[in-house]
Amino acid sequence: MMRSVIAVGSLLSFFIVECLACPPAAAAPTGQVTITGSVPILCSLDVQQEPGAVGIPDISAGHTNRRVATVTETCNSPDGYTVTVSGVNSGDHTGMFVDAASSDSHPFTVAYDGVTVGPGGVVTNSASTAFNLVKPVDITYPANATLTGTVSDTYEETLVFTIEAK
Repeated sequence: MMRSVIAVGSLLSFFIVECLACPPAAAAPTGQVTITGSVPILCSLDVQQEPGAVGIPDISAGHTNRRVATVTETCNSPDGYTVTVSGVNSGDHTGMFVDAASSDSHPFTVAYDGVTVGPGGVVTNSASTAFNLVKPVDITYPANATLTGTVSDTYEETLVFTIEAK
């Protein structure tokens, strides 16, 4: 047994001495690292109400192309984006003045960037990115002498604009 312990010890000593005499492993002459990242898709609208949207003195007289807002579209989606508009009172792509006092209503059409909004309310259907793209919003409403008179701004409608990445 003593011989095998001595033999193992000698063998172990031999490997330790051999490893001390070994040169260190050589480093590769080149190396690389791959760095990745992403940019989140962000879409936004800036809706600025224009002075022509409030305090309209007589909606019964009618008006063509009254500027009510300016919308700035921004979306970095490489597949593009859509913008829609909907009237709260009308529930669709048109608008509807509704009088809080008498419940009278008076419809109007919405034009976005000079184009009358069609069914579905899509006003922008872009296949590319956009940054700070400015578009005017106008409304047109006919004359209607049968509307109930009011002493304050009781006829109202709210237009809601929505942007969504494709």
